Amino acid sequence: MSDLRSELRGRVAPALPAYRMLLPLGWQAYDLSDQTERELVGAARSRLSGAGRADLAAGLTGQVEDAFRSLRGQDAFAIAFAGESAPSWALGAASLVGLRRSATPESPLDAVVEDAVRNRGGVAVGEGHRIVRWTDRRPVTIDAVSAVSLLINYLIPIPGTRRTQAVQWTATVAHAADLAEDEPVLLAWVALFDHHIASFTWSTR
Repeated sequence: MSDLRSELRGRVAPALPAYRMLLPLGWQAYDLSDQTERELVGAARSRLSGAGRADLAAGLTGQVEDAFRSLRGQDAFAIAFAGESAPSWALGAASLVGLRRSATPESPLDAVVEDAVRNRGGVAVGEGHRIVRWTDRRPVTIDAVSAVSLLINYLIPIPGTRRTQAVQWTATVAHAADLAEDEPVLLAWVALFDHHIASFTWSTR
């Protein structure tokens, strides 16, 4: 399922070193800048117009603006999802968001990891068990239909911060509300993201 030519590279702020990570086949990554927001809205408008649904453009613009505002409020720095060239299995309501997390007196990162392992089925993934992964599920409504969002979270400490700062990647996969938690397709999504997040490395280049 992987494509070694699909690679996410980033240097987003002095507090976050440069990094590299492989993305699923056909996925594209974006920063959370105003320019990216305008480009995504413009591309979506063009596709809707081409499909004869220009009437949906105004609503879509508002949705994108709300999504970017929410992500920026969470200190997000990157978002990725399947592009038009992605294989059919990768198409659907799935996305990957990169957030920067900072410890607080009320929520030190060691406590976040401990809670994930003790209460959320958290496990270590990747070489050297340096990444902790846990999952959550939340009810959502998509096009007036009840569904569930599977959230697959990964926490990676930022070097030199003494575990006071970390990168959190959160993959979100929406699925039918009656789909069992151990359904093979959901386990396959978890395995896919385990594979790609495990490729995350801090880069000195």
